[in-house]
Amino acid sequence: MTFESRKRAIILCAAAAIPFSALGATPVLSADKPDIVDRATWGAKKPILKRMKRQKAREIIIHHTGVRQQPKISLERKLRGLQGYSQGEKPWGDSPYHYYIGVSGRIGEARNVAFAGDTNTKYSVQDRIQVVVEGHFDRDRPTKPQLASLDSLIIWLAHKHKIPAKAISGHNDHAQTDCPGKRLKPHLLVLRKLVAETSMRDKPAAQNPASAEN
Repeated sequence: MTFESRKRAIILCAAAAIPFSALGATPVLSADKPDIVDRATWGAKKPILKRMKRQKAREIIIHHTGVRQQPKISLERKLRGLQGYSQGEKPWGDSPYHYYIGVSGRIGEARNVAFAGDTNTKYSVQDRIQVVVEGHFDRDRPTKPQLASLDSLIIWLAHKHKIPAKAISGHNDHAQTDCPGKRLKPHLLVLRKLVAETSMRDKPAAQNPASAEN
């Protein structure tokens, strides 16, 4: 190996040791559907349709649950509890959210996206997908698996429903609340960037005018 070859090898090895995030780059993520625990798997009851309104998804709203993370309780049990509370103590037809991300990063399917969610605050839930992340993010920190699952879920939802990056926001962008918490809210900038980059990557290349004439 020549001196120049050894020098290039050393540079390549050093570059490989630098964390990807330190290079200021964003990993390329797929718009494929992530693993989701469906309603049948966690034992959902039937929705009470007369309490619900149909919608067409045009935006995505990010929430936190507002209670501390509970890693010892299964995602399935949390989803059943939330649905039971919503249909029992509250006058709602189903869980107020469409997707729930547990502390371990597992994603649960809650309300059908074809129906608008519900809220304890004063803002319109119509035509908005509601995604909640387990924790109180003024006190807890979102786990790495939660953030990874949030990224993949939002990219898939945005791609599937043709929702632009600018239509992704936090609950407190629309109502007087601390939700989704100061330790999660900054991640919305990352989500918008990922959705915008995925959207640009998936757009068909513009046809060359010269080739179109042939």
